[in-house]
Amino acid sequence: MALAVWAVQHVKNKITDHALELAATATGGEHIATFKNHSIENAIDEIGGELHSQYSLSYSPTGTNASGYHEIKVTVAKEGLKVRARPGYFIASPES
Repeated sequence: MALAVWAVQHVKNKITDHALELAATATGGEHIATFKNHSIENAIDEIGGELHSQYSLSYSPTGTNASGYHEIKVTVAKEGLKVRARPGYFIASPES
């Protein structure tokens, strides 16, 4: 459900044209195409290199139990770092 909410808010009609990119972005991942000039071997090398230089951050939100979609924003104050995170999360209403 969170993916659907995010898609409606951010990409509207582009879902069918870029379904894999959308799924990757909605979950905080990155889509690496393996056609044209990018082979599977190159993609595996890229992923392996990234795994050795990444950090994981987790948190538990406090102060809200409101149902609905909640946006996540992560920023860093250091030049040259890239943040990849899912755009938010969904809390179902108690009636669901």
